[in-house]
Amino acid sequence: MNEPTNTTDAKPAVFLDRDGTLNLDFVEYVTKAEDFHLLDGVGQALRRLHAAGYLLVVITNQACLGRGLLDEQGLEKIHEHMQKLLAEQGVTLDGIYFCPDHPEATVEKYRRQSNRRKPEPGMLLEAAEQLDIDLSKSWMIGDNPNDAQAGKRAGCRTILLRRPELSERKPTKAPDTQHADFTAENLLEAAEIVIEQDISPAQEQQEPTKRPLRQRPTQLDSRHILSDILRELRHQRIAPRREFTVGKMFAGIIQCAVLFCLVMTYVGFSHWTWRALWVCLTIGLVLQMMVVALLLAQRSR
Repeated sequence: MNEPTNTTDAKPAVFLDRDGTLNLDFVEYVTKAEDFHLLDGVGQALRRLHAAGYLLVVITNQACLGRGLLDEQGLEKIHEHMQKLLAEQGVTLDGIYFCPDHPEATVEKYRRQSNRRKPEPGMLLEAAEQLDIDLSKSWMIGDNPNDAQAGKRAGCRTILLRRPELSERKPTKAPDTQHADFTAENLLEAAEIVIEQDISPAQEQQEPTKRPLRQRPTQLDSRHILSDILRELRHQRIAPRREFTVGKMFAGIIQCAVLFCLVMTYVGFSHWTWRALWVCLTIGLVLQMMVVALLLAQRSR
């Protein structure tokens, strides 16, 4: 096995599983670009990791090639689509590594044992050598114990995503927290853990006992929230379609009520008393704050 890269000029990276970590994992194998949909909060999480100085590298098993469900040209198109969606959210990946091999593959050239297939660390070691990555300062994030095992074997710290909707559908793939350093509900929370752990190493060393497995992210300040709102507005017309939620439906209904209050205030400006106008504007302002709160709550899930 290759020695982990650990030079003075090497950079830290966050290695990312693909299906179930970056995109909505609602089919067994993603075999066409239209089935690839980014999860909420992925763009925001990756922007923060990049701003903190981490390379962003996707590490993914793709047994669908070995099963003959997809060829490498089709996989390349899916990854081009993924990079386009990420670019619309201000994110550029530093590398994408995939392993098509499987010991029971139906396509003969992929039927083999491979040290690149997770939980083996081959893809991480390959990326570290090619991109000059310091594995001891890097992280592996995924939603499967195999992701955490691969990260551990490569010398990285690891975060395992816990997503109840996937655990109910695939009970055999429920996260095993014994293999990970931390757990998180989603990629945005995982990004906060990475940043929190690496910006205060001295504080971590002073703690007398080991920190709990589950780490909550630090509370976001108002500058982050305002920045995310403005970025979302800039990309609103080109952003990919997101899944329907009840919270978003209520936000839309309340937004209509806000517009109604504004129209009524305008219409009644020359007929109503100042008190009536003030009441109508206050109601509109309160409703608008409810809309913002609902949308921020949806983004944090």
